[in-house]
Amino acid sequence: MPEEPYLVLARKWRPQAFDDVIGQVHITRTLQNAIEAGRIGHAFLFIGSRGIGKTTTARVLAKALNCTAGDSATPNPCGECDNCTAIAAGNSMDVIEIDGASNNSVEDVRQIRENVRLVPSQSRYKIYVIDEVHQLSSSAFNALLKTLEEPPEHAIFIMATTESHKVPATIISRCQRYDFRRVSLDDLIALLKRVLANETVTATDEALRAIARASDGGVRDAESILEQLVTYCDKTIEFKDVVDVLGLVDWAVLNEMAEAILAQDVGAALHIVEQVTASGKDLSQFVQDLLGHYRNMLICKTTDAKDLLGLPEEDLAALKQQSETYSLTKLIRLVEQFAELTKDFDSQLAQRIALESLLIRISKVSVEMSIDAILEKLVQLGAGGIAGAPDPPSSTTQRSVGAAVLAEALPMEPISESTDTPNSKPGITVSNDNLREHWLTITHAIAQENLKVGVALGRAHPSGIDGDALCIAFTDANKPSRESLERVDSRSVIDTLLQSLTANLRTYKIEGNREPSPANSMSETDNDNPGKTSRHHVAAKDAEEAMTDPHVAKVVEVFRGEIVDIKHPPPGA
Repeated sequence: MPEEPYLVLARKWRPQAFDDVIGQVHITRTLQNAIEAGRIGHAFLFIGSRGIGKTTTARVLAKALNCTAGDSATPNPCGECDNCTAIAAGNSMDVIEIDGASNNSVEDVRQIRENVRLVPSQSRYKIYVIDEVHQLSSSAFNALLKTLEEPPEHAIFIMATTESHKVPATIISRCQRYDFRRVSLDDLIALLKRVLANETVTATDEALRAIARASDGGVRDAESILEQLVTYCDKTIEFKDVVDVLGLVDWAVLNEMAEAILAQDVGAALHIVEQVTASGKDLSQFVQDLLGHYRNMLICKTTDAKDLLGLPEEDLAALKQQSETYSLTKLIRLVEQFAELTKDFDSQLAQRIALESLLIRISKVSVEMSIDAILEKLVQLGAGGIAGAPDPPSSTTQRSVGAAVLAEALPMEPISESTDTPNSKPGITVSNDNLREHWLTITHAIAQENLKVGVALGRAHPSGIDGDALCIAFTDANKPSRESLERVDSRSVIDTLLQSLTANLRTYKIEGNREPSPANSMSETDNDNPGKTSRHHVAAKDAEEAMTDPHVAKVVEVFRGEIVDIKHPPPGA
């Protein structure tokens, strides 16, 4: 007697009833209830990624509708009658499975329209299962519309697709839509354990979890991977076997790479890349693993990751500990950079060069000075938070002033609440004689409370003291800042700070526009345009000296600005 042909695990363990379909209870329960209530639709659209049970559910539904064990359709097909066995084997005359990729023309649809009129030969319904329906041409879809909307009573259409956005809305509106979900790790692991128990093969929990993670929620992928490992390992599957068969990178290697990046050790990072390449691993998979590693760290740093990641307790603890060594800005930046590297490359060499270039770049602070890092410094400086967006950069003057403020902010740490800060003093008495001396102290304290208001005040010029009011003035170029300080919310911030900081000032007054000083009314570049107001407020020698500070130079370069003012922190700050 000839031996039965070998069936791969994905076919051997294909669900034969609704209760066997894992991870799709929201769909199977709805279909069972509809059948039991006799509310059977004439067209169904199954949507979801590959290998999660769309075609399998379509076959089970066909069996439920055509099972002859009872007088009508049943939510629990017997699986033993002629119709059930024929549908399971794929040779039922009344259940026609069509591949949309190879039968996508108008002629193919016309043939369906002609055949659909014929009554079933031995079943209640003639059922058409169209897989990958999005592959049909536009004209084929149009030809199917009328039949899909008003089919004969004995005809039912079940369509499946992985790309619902390619299915015309006119088709979707004529169907009952069911969205299939990716299967959870726990459900996949439970399925793999049942399969292994019947195959008399054992596997460690760590290996099963690695298989489930590698399948990315796909049942067919999980069973296919398990098939490979059963062949490779014979009787016992361990985590190392999964790593070897799938070409995965061990978690320890990812951890070493993360430590090398954190330590800015270019040599160690490149050495790890060399080891991964020499071991025959796919570099694109390595980049994907690195991206996943940093994504997991980002989740651990920002929320409770236990339910989101589904990792063992020891892995979660290690990820949590490692995430604490990175700043949030750094993690977000790394995720974005490694995500860019996941794009297709023409060769392994191109992928390696791109990866090594990225590792070198992120390991060099001088090269990796990003806008994010500058903003993080500003947030630290403004302990009270940024109350609103800065004034619109409507001119080069505003951009230049912003660059000067950033240049001043970068080398400074957040002002601590110590006995040396102005906020802790009983109050300073400000007069016309010492106004210039205390002006910088006042602007710094207000910037610490509200960065936007502090920047706007820093663009003003102190003109004197009038009773309990500080008098300030603006040039025409700083009109937006003047308007900002005229608002009620800005006045409230400054009044409160003046009252707590000084012994005699309670508010401020904005006087008429201040004319630029004659000495600086024209710049060297404005000689040909005498009517143009200068933007320069510092001597060229002082500006060159300020540019020797690498932080200042970097900010001026990033924002394409120029130095218009130089301020020094107050004593003790």
